[in-house]
Amino acid sequence: MLAVALVAGAGAAWHHRADIATVLSPIAGAKPEARETLALPEGRPVIVANVEVARDDLTYSAIGTGYAQRSVTLRAPSSGEITALAIEPGRKFAAGEVLMRLDDRDARLAVALAEARLARATSERDRYQALQDTGVAATARLEEAQTAFEVARIELDRARAELDDRTLRAPFDGVAGLAEVETGDRITADEPVAGFDDRSSILVEFDVPEALLGRVGPGVAVSASTPAVEGRSFEGEIIAIDSRVDAATRTARLRAAIANPADLLRPGASFALRMELPGPRYPAVPELALQFSRGSQHVWRVVDGRAEEVPVRLVRRRAGLVIVDGPLEEGDPVVVEGTQRLRPGIEVSVMNPEEDANS
Repeated sequence: MLAVALVAGAGAAWHHRADIATVLSPIAGAKPEARETLALPEGRPVIVANVEVARDDLTYSAIGTGYAQRSVTLRAPSSGEITALAIEPGRKFAAGEVLMRLDDRDARLAVALAEARLARATSERDRYQALQDTGVAATARLEEAQTAFEVARIELDRARAELDDRTLRAPFDGVAGLAEVETGDRITADEPVAGFDDRSSILVEFDVPEALLGRVGPGVAVSASTPAVEGRSFEGEIIAIDSRVDAATRTARLRAAIANPADLLRPGASFALRMELPGPRYPAVPELALQFSRGSQHVWRVVDGRAEEVPVRLVRRRAGLVIVDGPLEEGDPVVVEGTQRLRPGIEVSVMNPEEDANS
């Protein structure tokens, strides 16, 4: 709406260009007595447009890489022969669900033996405690029985842990990748078995210039697309910003989260991201109003019928407009035609009606 308004103001100036040229020609070279004869207006004739206020919003695009919400490489918890393997590419598992079993006969026997030893140690401890109450058993014998009980209990816990290590379980809700082993294989402890990902949300990491860090933060919306899913756009938001700027590239790493309820997105895929970054509010004028002189920039503002030079800094060009930083207020009339022979304090005559300046 702002662009339309300012472009329309500049358009009004161009629309009256021929009329202005007709007026400007005799005025430029007319002598004072000729001005009275021609009934020309006092001051330099100019066309003005009113200053608007615009936000310096930016659209930033980048390429990033996707990662799973959580991702691990499943490894064998112990050595042995694989007796059962449930891992299939793309199959979903709940946390704790069995993925792989190893031959556990020896481990089960070790548990049974530890349970028997604990039962015997418990019986001995209880018997000596009863005798201690009657004053028959020596304190030393009771302490030995208590120690034997504790050792048996620890051995049983260790045997049960070793039995549990014969089973590989899902560490969280996720999807299995390609298995690197088969049923019947003998594997060693920590040998890779398969990849396992939580793809409920995809994390996309990408870089932004340090100059834009002041505009981004957690919660800023992003729009992403990937060649893996043609014709679709996915919405997400920034969830984290790296604590450092890369000194070599002068960029910072950002992480965006994109919900993946339909499981269409994959870790490792490339993503084209787009962010609309809000900016501060600045004065905006038609391009014709911006003047360059002696390495600086300025606009001519009309105050009480006289020209005033206002220094400004160009912030951004945008579709026939210039967003500038300077001491301008919304509604200030600035000259868009007739700037060539202006100087500070010179009297001017506004040729376009007020409604044209506002349109």
